[in-house]
Amino acid sequence: MDRIDTLRLFVRIAETQSFWRAAESCGLSRASATERIAGLEQQLKVRLLNRSRRSVSLTPEGSEFLEVCRRVISELDQVTASLAKRTERASGQLRVSLNVAVGRCIIMPRLAEFASAHPDIQLEVIFADSRAEFVMDKIDVAIRIGGLEDQDLVVRRLGTTRRVTVAAPAYLAKFGHPSSPDDIVNHRTVDFLLPRISQRLEWEFGSDAEKREMQFSGRFAFNDGLARIEAAAAGLGIAQTLEFVARPFLSDGRLVRLFQHLESEAPPISILYAPTNRLPARTRAFIDFAASVVKDACGSPH
Repeated sequence: MDRIDTLRLFVRIAETQSFWRAAESCGLSRASATERIAGLEQQLKVRLLNRSRRSVSLTPEGSEFLEVCRRVISELDQVTASLAKRTERASGQLRVSLNVAVGRCIIMPRLAEFASAHPDIQLEVIFADSRAEFVMDKIDVAIRIGGLEDQDLVVRRLGTTRRVTVAAPAYLAKFGHPSSPDDIVNHRTVDFLLPRISQRLEWEFGSDAEKREMQFSGRFAFNDGLARIEAAAAGLGIAQTLEFVARPFLSDGRLVRLFQHLESEAPPISILYAPTNRLPARTRAFIDFAASVVKDACGSPH
């Protein structure tokens, strides 16, 4: 901004007809002001001001340049004010990357509230469980479960949830109720495919102190957590998922909970965004919204 500051100084000198008064109003010494204007004239290869011991006046070229400076400064001030106002008001385009399960089960059911509260935000939503490419995909903010990015990002924990093992009552009536996780090997399972690598996610049982990981190879596997639970509710097999995904199915009886005493805590739900001295209001608004709805769905983070 040094060049713009020099233009402002030149305009002030022309208006006050004084290096001393102009320098004082710009927070500069007279020597510094003189040096800046001399540098400007040298750069332009033209004399802008006539100087004497008692007065300062514009040359013809200085008068012409003064009008240009006033126009440039006026337009810059208008744009700066507009951007500052936009930053304070939640408006403009916001590009959000959402973990599929969190997006579909927690964010989407409440998104109308966000839209109503912030009518000037244009929201673009990308559903993905893989790493969010903030620069390449122009992402402003992302929500992920565990597997946090190895990028230089701010990470704020929003909430925690548990892994629940579930099955449809009709399935259990037909194939029997497993008495322990070991019995699952004799049952049909519905697995989750990890993004990109297409490996099946391990199942977990027990607390952190006595956590047990198990791998099954069921007939069905999905890379969408909600689709997986819909398949389990349809009686295709036993599945393990996150509590907030299964909750509506458990509430209406389409699924029942197995091995509740062996449920483990899942990785935290976190929101990620690029570090900055001042977040745009639209980004802050979405972060606050996400924190609120995840808290409602999962409880406070710990």
